[in-house]
Amino acid sequence: MMTEKNLILKKITSVVLALVMSVLGAVFSPQPVKSRAADVDFNEYAERIIILVNEARAEEGLKPVYAVPYLNDLANIRARELVEFWNHKRPDGSKFSTVIDQNLAPFWYAAENIAAGLSTPEDTFEQWRNSPKHWAAILNPDITHMGAAVTYEVNSTYKWYWQQLFIESAKSEPFEGQYIPERYKVVPSCCGDLNGDDSVSVFDYILLMQYITDTDDNVYLNDLQLESADCLQDGSITLADAVILQNYILGSNGSLPVKLF
Repeated sequence: MMTEKNLILKKITSVVLALVMSVLGAVFSPQPVKSRAADVDFNEYAERIIILVNEARAEEGLKPVYAVPYLNDLANIRARELVEFWNHKRPDGSKFSTVIDQNLAPFWYAAENIAAGLSTPEDTFEQWRNSPKHWAAILNPDITHMGAAVTYEVNSTYKWYWQQLFIESAKSEPFEGQYIPERYKVVPSCCGDLNGDDSVSVFDYILLMQYITDTDDNVYLNDLQLESADCLQDGSITLADAVILQNYILGSNGSLPVKLF
């Protein structure tokens, strides 16, 4: 027989759960369907391309390349040119490297990779990985700096256009603003801490639900966040993880992660 204390606790839990779900219902109410490109942060996509380049180089024991804001701007120019003229030459017939002002970015060597049609950095990078010439450019031990860009044009042949611009610098001093992008800008402190604020709360639950219910890949979680979201530690992120996280926040689960077997 359920004790009076348990009945009271059950009622309190039900009220809290109803309140949480009512808030989430407002957050996740259906919205008008948008184009996949509408919510994309193109700069963030380009940075992910550079991160993937350096991760691939690290696997081969090569030094990372620096991202340079100026080269990113030039890569964007080239990406836009590709919409109208799909070629390693520019629309005026000149070589792609003429986009670089040697006074601003002196170089000994330059190369570019281009791709089109796919809508994510990871899928596009796999395109390059599977092409020997493109992959050789990525793993060239002599390149030191790069820029990357992506653009989208709905009324075009391929819609998505990607560009990597590599150089071997001819200057001894660093380029202005050069940096090496980091994948893990959000670092969870424990299981369930998806937003990296050192606590597990309803905000983490909301982020997890956004990720699970997102059908257009607009909600991105890095590898550490995905590991933190896997509350069942079964290698996948599903509604079951959301239920476990919700129960933990409400006090039904004593700890995270929860192992079923």
